[in-house]
Amino acid sequence: MSEALTSLAASAPTGRRRAYSLRRRLMVVSIAAFTVLIALLSVALWIYARSSANQTYDLLLRGAAIAMLERITVTPEGIDIDLPPSALEILALDEDDRVFYRIFDADGKTLTGTPDLPSRSFIDDEPPLQEPVFFDSDYSGETVRFVVNGRTLLSADKPQWIGVQIGQTRIARKAMERDLILKSLVPLAALSIAGLIMARAGIGFAMRPLAGIERDIRERQSGDLKPLDAMPPREVESLITAINGFMRRLELSREQAESFIADVAHQMRTSLAALYSHLEAAAQTGEAGAAAVLRARDQARRTTRLTNQLLSHAMVIHRADKEMFEPVDLRALVRRLTEEIVQDDASKDIDLSVELPPPPAVATVTGDAIAIREALRNLIDNAVRHGPPDNRITLRVEATTLDGRPAFAIGVDDSGPGIADAEKRKVLERFYSNGPNGGSGIGLAIVAAVAEVHKGRFDLADRHPGLSATITLPETPPPDMEVA
Repeated sequence: MSEALTSLAASAPTGRRRAYSLRRRLMVVSIAAFTVLIALLSVALWIYARSSANQTYDLLLRGAAIAMLERITVTPEGIDIDLPPSALEILALDEDDRVFYRIFDADGKTLTGTPDLPSRSFIDDEPPLQEPVFFDSDYSGETVRFVVNGRTLLSADKPQWIGVQIGQTRIARKAMERDLILKSLVPLAALSIAGLIMARAGIGFAMRPLAGIERDIRERQSGDLKPLDAMPPREVESLITAINGFMRRLELSREQAESFIADVAHQMRTSLAALYSHLEAAAQTGEAGAAAVLRARDQARRTTRLTNQLLSHAMVIHRADKEMFEPVDLRALVRRLTEEIVQDDASKDIDLSVELPPPPAVATVTGDAIAIREALRNLIDNAVRHGPPDNRITLRVEATTLDGRPAFAIGVDDSGPGIADAEKRKVLERFYSNGPNGGSGIGLAIVAAVAEVHKGRFDLADRHPGLSATITLPETPPPDMEVA
C-alpha cells in the first residue's frame, strides 16, 4: 500500500499537499498506544511491588513487636522487660539495614531503647489499640519504616499500657521492589516488542486489499469505467461503494455526452447541407433563384436557432454537473425575463400576462437561476412559435407540493393547438419536432433536463384550446439528491 501511496503522490499536481502514509499513521498510533499501556502497567507494577515489599517486611516488623510485647510482664518490683534476641535478629538479616526500637508507657516515657524515635500525634495524644500502626518517617538521615503496637498489662494496682515502636530502614524493601519490577518488566517489554511486530505484520496484511484495489484502478484503460470487483474490508467498504457510484455516474455522463455529440454532429451536418443546397440554387436567375434565397434565409435562421439551443442545452448539462445551486427568487426572475422578452420581441405582437403570488408571499427555490431562466425562455418561445395570431400567453408562479414537499409550479399557458397525447412523451426527446413551423426539437428537451436536474417534474396538459406546460420545482432539493 505504501508503494501505491507513493505513486499517487508522485503523480499529484504541483502544489498539492503530499499524500500521507496510512501504514505510518497506524504504526504511530500503535506505538503510542503501546507506550501509554507500558507506562500505565509500569506504574501499576511499581505500586504492586511497593505494596508487596511493605506487606512482607511489615509482617516481620509486626512479628518482632508482638514477640517483644509478650516478653514484657508486671512484677511487684515494676515492669520486667526481657527482650528476645530473635525478635531483632530477624530484622537484621540484611546487613545494610539498621533497626531501631523503644519501649514506652502510656505517658510516652521511654522505658528502654532509643528515646528520640519519631512518633505521631496519635501516639502522644491517645495510645494505639491492639492493632499495629505503620508509618514512614525520616530518622538518622534515612527513611525508616516504623510500627507501633501496644498491650495492656494487668497488675494488682491497676492495668498498665505498654507500647513498642520498632523501625527498620527501607534498603531491603527497595531492593525487593526493584527485583519485582525488573522481573515483571522484562517479560512485559518482550511482550510489547512482539505485539508491535505482530501489529506491523497485521497492518501490512490489512493493506493488501487496498493495494489490490489501487493496482486494479492504475492498470485500467482510460475508458474502462466498470465497477471495482473487490471484496474490501468493512472499514473501506463505503469508500469502494462511493467510488463505484461515481464511476457509474461518470459512465452515464460519458454515454450521454457521446450520444449528444453524435446527435449534434448529425443535425448540424444536415442543417448545413440544406443551407448549402439552397445557396447553390440561389445562383439561378429569375423566380427560382429568388425563392432559393428565401429558403436559404429560412434555413440559416433555423440553423442559427438550432446552434443557440444546442449551446443552451450543453450549458444546462454543464451547470448540472457543477451543481451551481443557490436561492432563486422566482418573482424577480420572472419579472426580468418578461422585460427581456418585451424588449427582444418588440416587433412582435405578443399578448403576455404574468401571474405571481401576491405580497408578502415568497417564491424562492434552491436551484440554478440561469438554467431555470433558459427553461422558461424556451417554453415562451414555443408558445409564441406554435400559437395562433391571437395567441394569449400567461406566465404563472404558484405554490404547490411535490412528493409531499413544499414546491412551486412555474407554468406557461398558450392558446395554440396543443399536443396530442401520443406525442407528449416524444416531444421531450432531442431533435423531435411535431410542429409545422420548423422547430429544432430541443426546446422541450432542455426544459425536461432542467426539471430533472432540480429533482422536479415537467408536465404537459391540454387546455382546450391551448397547452399548459408546467415545471414543478421543490423549494429545496432532497437530501439524497445526486446530479446526473
